[in-house]
Amino acid sequence: MGLKTTISPDSSFDKIINTKTSPPLHINSPMLESLALSKLFKEENSKVWMKVDALQPSGSFKIRGIGLLCNELLNEKKSKNEEVHFICSSGGNAGKSVAYAGRKLNVKTTIVLPNTIPEATIEKIRDEGANVIVHGSIWDEANTFALELAEKEGCSDCYIHPFDHPLLWEGHSTMIDEIYQDVQNGVCEKPDVILFSVGGGGMMIGILQGLERYGWNDIPIVTVETIGSHSFWKSFQEKQLTKLDVSEVTSVIKTLSTRSVCSEAWEISKRFNIKPILVTDRDAVEACLKFVDHERILVEPSCGATLSVLYSKKLSTLLDINSKNILTIVCGGNGTGISQLNDLLQTLPK
Repeated sequence: MGLKTTISPDSSFDKIINTKTSPPLHINSPMLESLALSKLFKEENSKVWMKVDALQPSGSFKIRGIGLLCNELLNEKKSKNEEVHFICSSGGNAGKSVAYAGRKLNVKTTIVLPNTIPEATIEKIRDEGANVIVHGSIWDEANTFALELAEKEGCSDCYIHPFDHPLLWEGHSTMIDEIYQDVQNGVCEKPDVILFSVGGGGMMIGILQGLERYGWNDIPIVTVETIGSHSFWKSFQEKQLTKLDVSEVTSVIKTLSTRSVCSEAWEISKRFNIKPILVTDRDAVEACLKFVDHERILVEPSCGATLSVLYSKKLSTLLDINSKNILTIVCGGNGTGISQLNDLLQTLPK
């Protein structure tokens, strides 16, 4: 499918960047064809493209939105000559990005994590200079504590939500700005379908907002969650925003494990052709191990969930279109290592 749309100057990526007073903390990540994944779709004559946000300096796409939000909050506080202290609850990746932003901006940071987060991830966040507090068994409990801490510290206006804030979504939408420019420059074709993982919904909102900015609402979307972190899938089935019971949050992939996507994720999803699907934890972990062999890029299982759809070739049976250019968002992640993935695989049912 070739490009048929144009973009008006007043809604361009340059305008978004130029309205901000500080340089972005994220990089323009590469758009690459995966020959290994494309080979799986040889009969369909399709190419699989990867937007590789695993190469962001914080390890994941999260720095796009969090960098923008932290910059804006810092500028606002500076204008009032007030002290700044970023407080964030996280399943790992948002916390790493806030800690990275704090180090780059020379701002104090406190990250609240649930007790299911691996010690290696906690250490990475501490290495960025952040104070880490472990509280609760799921993100929702850590988030409640972070909100209380921010109020107690008198810095509620510097609380950083990991996925529910308009500036986060705006920052995440720059991913689509870059993809649009790659299409314009002949790096790739306009995607026929886009696949990505969903946790709290922040990345999804940014992607969909970006697609709307360029008139790309016609692109089908495949969202992927694991069984036990399936809040968006359940909302889709029940045709209303739904919150999982604590007992339903059983996935070992904690960076996807929120009880509900944010309300804006549900609302914007209604304007697109979206197919939510579920995979198992094992599918996600196995996909990570295949991906690091094929592409030499290590990602965590939250990203592997989407890759598993491609490795299993489920995509061909999901859509009624002939997808010649398949785009997957390689969102990255910090909570993993090859030995950790292999150990985790041994604990998961076949």
